[in-house]
Amino acid sequence: MKDKNQSIKFIVATMVLLGIVAVFIYLYYSKIGPSSEGDKKITIQVIVPDEEVKEHIIKTDATTLREALEEKGLIKGNGEGINFYITEVDGRVADSSNEEWWSITKDGEFSEYGVGSINIQDKDKYELTLMVGW
Repeated sequence: MKDKNQSIKFIVATMVLLGIVAVFIYLYYSKIGPSSEGDKKITIQVIVPDEEVKEHIIKTDATTLREALEEKGLIKGNGEGINFYITEVDGRVADSSNEEWWSITKDGEFSEYGVGSINIQDKDKYELTLMVGW
């Protein structure tokens, strides 16, 4: 009789434990879930002097700003890796003969890094501004 009670207690304890594990697994996957397209949403403003500011909302899984911008066809440039620099944004080419270049700011603060080194997070806001002169 004692062995039967112990067996029942063991079975009940095992079922309770499995139930708790199932609840934790459910909560874990319902919070983070598998990655889906567009996990990050960033805002890009394209600012050209004497023109209306253009705003682009990008939904992406990209890690860097360069990846996100290239996915959407918003930038073109020269160089590789950390030596990549933007020459064109949203169809507007910077004219090097007029000393034009593209500046990257985040919430108004100049970036110390190149576009390929900037890691993005959900709800980030960047400005790509056409600058004239050095």
